[in-house]
Amino acid sequence: MEVVTLFVNFYKSLDTQSLSELKNIYSDDVVFVDPVTEHKGFAAVHRYFEQLLADVNECTFDISQIKEADSTVFVNWKMYFRHPKLKAGKLISVEGISQLIVKKQKICYQRDYYDLGSMLYEQVPLLGTVIKYLKKRLAS
Repeated sequence: MEVVTLFVNFYKSLDTQSLSELKNIYSDDVVFVDPVTEHKGFAAVHRYFEQLLADVNECTFDISQIKEADSTVFVNWKMYFRHPKLKAGKLISVEGISQLIVKKQKICYQRDYYDLGSMLYEQVPLLGTVIKYLKKRLAS
């Protein structure tokens, strides 16, 4: 699907200049869900990306696998980002998967799955230490 190629290219080169590509990727009535928020409509998704890019110093994605089945697409990815308030601005990586539903060559639904703890909570100095300790205890 052509829109999947556009999606992958957008995420690989995610920056404010690439925001103009969103109109070629997402439908007007898109629903975008991740572990933190839900955005309904193209304008809300566009604002989400504007805010995301304003908040981080860097954000890139490596796409490792794409599986298509009819109008549903699953994309495995690893996100690398630097946020000035997390881990002293050092690079953080988070693995995830996106479920996409495509209609009329545009994404009308996207749900991202990733470990919010490894993305956010583990990066907070004291809280991160406690969460990592608890994970080790649960694993043993």
